[in-house]
Amino acid sequence: MGESRRFTVAGLVVKEGNEAGIRTCTQVEQWLREHGVSCRVITQPHERVVDALLPGTDLLVVFAGDGTMVSVARQSLGMGIPIVGINFGRVGFLAELSEDSWREALEAAFGSGFRIERRMAIRYTLYRGPDCIRQGEVVNDVVVTRGKVARLVKLDLGVNGVPFVALRSDGLILSTPTGASGYAGSAGGPLVLPTLNAYVVAAICPYLSSFPPLVLNHETVLSITVGETAPDLYLTLDGQEAHALAEGDRLEVSGAPDRILLADFGRKDYFSRLIQAGFVQECKRPC
Repeated sequence: MGESRRFTVAGLVVKEGNEAGIRTCTQVEQWLREHGVSCRVITQPHERVVDALLPGTDLLVVFAGDGTMVSVARQSLGMGIPIVGINFGRVGFLAELSEDSWREALEAAFGSGFRIERRMAIRYTLYRGPDCIRQGEVVNDVVVTRGKVARLVKLDLGVNGVPFVALRSDGLILSTPTGASGYAGSAGGPLVLPTLNAYVVAAICPYLSSFPPLVLNHETVLSITVGETAPDLYLTLDGQEAHALAEGDRLEVSGAPDRILLADFGRKDYFSRLIQAGFVQECKRPC
């Protein structure tokens, strides 16, 4: 079930231009203040979460869709502050609450608290020759993908320092359990329970379909070395950053457990989210 927490200081994160989200954020702020909770409204993308928090913040409430949820989660990795979303996007796979349910959920949390769901991030390091040129963590996925030129990419994969496979494909997706229902799932990767400490490796259109998706435990270090490639090859991070790659670049990834904290108000479980998002068709018969 996980640990239980209460909150007295909250950060309210809203996306600029989202009028419905801003309106509900104002309502939630007023309601929380009436219940003795100190609040600070943080506007994305102009304010960095880490710079704008009140001291002692113990809950982040995000008024937006999954993209902003991922962005806020990335900004708060390792801070130990749980996040809950009030959905104003299309799918809302990460957001547990809605315009209609937030008041009841927050009120219940004053009495019994809320649970903490801990999830794994992916840690990456990019080397060019002997030099580390970029490193960090992602919430959803690390992707190696080609740009405008329609040419297969050659990637040499190693596992824990042992050469594994020479892959030709349109690219490669390395996904956390949280991101497995996104880009990796579209590339044929498996759905993974979000609380597992494992990550997915899925090739994008592999040549002759010679590379099945992999699920690796968080301790496994996967290395990807760029071979002969088209001039447009990029490393993308959570679909929000892109960095050019060169022949010979080496990327290393592994799992980073317990870096993502979601506040669980008991409103929706993983399998009901899969049904709601259209990944599976609900069974109407009793189980």
